[in-house]
Amino acid sequence: MKTTHSMHPAPKGRTLRLLTVALMGALAGQAMAADKIYTVNADFALGSLDGVNYTVVANQLQLNAEGTTFPVAWIANAGEDTVSKFDTNLNKEIARYRTWFGPAGQPGYFNHLNNAYSGPAPSRTAVDIHGNAYVLNRHFSQGTQNGGTIVKILAEGFIDRNGNGVMDTSVDLNNDGIIAGAEILPMGDTNGNGIIDDSEIQDERIAWVKRVPDGVGAPLVATGALGRAMCIGTDGNLWVGLFNNRTYYKVRSSDGATIAGPVSTAPTAGQPSAGSWTPYGCLIDANGTLWSASLTGILGKITNTQSDSGPWTVASFGGSFNYGIALGNGKVYLGSSNQQFDPLTNTFTAIPNMTVGTSGIVVDGGGNIIGGQTTVRKVTPAGALAWQAPLQAGGSSSVGIQVDANNDVLQIGFTSAGRIQKYRGTDGAPLGTFPVGNMPYTYSDATGLAARTVTSPTGTWTVILDGGAAGTDWSKVLWNDLTPTGTAVVVSARAADTEAGLPGQAYMPVTNGSDPMVAGRFIQIQARLNGNAAGDSPILYDLTVQGPAQGTCDVDQDGDIDKADLSLISRSRNQTAQPGDPRDADGDGRITPNDVKVCTPQCTRPNCALQ
Repeated sequence: MKTTHSMHPAPKGRTLRLLTVALMGALAGQAMAADKIYTVNADFALGSLDGVNYTVVANQLQLNAEGTTFPVAWIANAGEDTVSKFDTNLNKEIARYRTWFGPAGQPGYFNHLNNAYSGPAPSRTAVDIHGNAYVLNRHFSQGTQNGGTIVKILAEGFIDRNGNGVMDTSVDLNNDGIIAGAEILPMGDTNGNGIIDDSEIQDERIAWVKRVPDGVGAPLVATGALGRAMCIGTDGNLWVGLFNNRTYYKVRSSDGATIAGPVSTAPTAGQPSAGSWTPYGCLIDANGTLWSASLTGILGKITNTQSDSGPWTVASFGGSFNYGIALGNGKVYLGSSNQQFDPLTNTFTAIPNMTVGTSGIVVDGGGNIIGGQTTVRKVTPAGALAWQAPLQAGGSSSVGIQVDANNDVLQIGFTSAGRIQKYRGTDGAPLGTFPVGNMPYTYSDATGLAARTVTSPTGTWTVILDGGAAGTDWSKVLWNDLTPTGTAVVVSARAADTEAGLPGQAYMPVTNGSDPMVAGRFIQIQARLNGNAAGDSPILYDLTVQGPAQGTCDVDQDGDIDKADLSLISRSRNQTAQPGDPRDADGDGRITPNDVKVCTPQCTRPNCALQ
């Protein structure tokens, strides 16, 4: 028997009850599938943790007690004017970038293969807390670049200089772990001015190349000044030391412009003085104090580097010949001399059990000191010998020691057939030798470990959320945190219609509770936790991502706002509102009479009449 249904309309009260039931069911399942609240361990586990954890205290993010860094080392190849991007997890070179004109045949090419002390000859590298790399060409009496040039290479995003919509950059096309030939993009001095202009940069990961000092009308420094020190400050900007000029300049990291300088290395009146010094590698501590090796018996110091205008107080301390420099455990460690300097007492002492040649020196995330040249030796913070390892087969004497994201040790072999020699951090077991470019010469902060653990203690949590549809217009990102003085939680976002497209997009900063201003099916959120000099960590309790904005007040979603919507809001008073709930017109997280007041002026017909 066929069942029939009455065509008479249901009473208005019954309609509202049915709408209420339907609305409750919809909101119970979340108004938009794209909305997501991350607040418990299982939520945070959906993202990638780098230097942060949710285990020390559950259901919140905080910095790890032991710092870490990126799984990438940036190795300057002094004999060929390039820098290698070396993946320390895969143990292979994944990209190579020119720091000067090349290859042979390109205008402006300077041939000094196998010679690390001629031409541009890059040597110092630095990595900021975002993973961007900076490479300093020393320039040995070569052209107009005598003071050195800095090259910035982006970790995320690219500059689409040719407007083709894709990232043209160096890549290992045959996946053999060696970048060569067409895998590195050329660069030529097309206008013959001896300067790398933006229009001459073909690799779109290279953000800029600037002289030191830079700027229209900036005076050229004397021939042979040599850029031989570069380090990143607490404000993210760079300090660059010119060797023969005995000066430092402050350089803005965003565009390479010279902010300040020259700052003489001659000590300020009334400060400890062992004389002015020739900059030869530097690092900056969490208080903004720059410490400089000098290739002499002097340790240099410049305070207040976070300021763009000074005053900067300069001091120097007499010790023994030094080469590499490292910071950790509240001390300054110097290679070659194997000395440690205590800033509290201004005194030098020997590094216990560091009895090998140490042109390179580094402090790992646990405070262990690693040094070496023809051998590698690791000493605990208390001074006990942890291990010593000889050179590996195919290895060579180093001018650099680095620590990677796994706390393994990289020794940079200084040869024409450049090799990275790798040792297991726990016991010094040999892990192999791996090729990079010609005459690798890198003993600065080539992995960003010092920047991330000493200068600006930091860690990140990164997560990707699928909006379910191309072009998803993400409407809001909000979070709850605790930030002790000097700490911060900094959130950024980017979006693309494919996950593979995300790395090509730059992260955009997000204000708490605001529209991230990005669109794409997939949104990637990065929450960065920045600690302070006292070792305090901020805490991220939760983070919410909202998809396309819901139309507030149109509760029954029929395209208008009328008495039916106001009634549905009134019937739900004192309930908690989920993100995107159209009943929560004032956005305070609860359904209250105020929401009715907010919606009444928005009615689409006079007196909020029903359609």
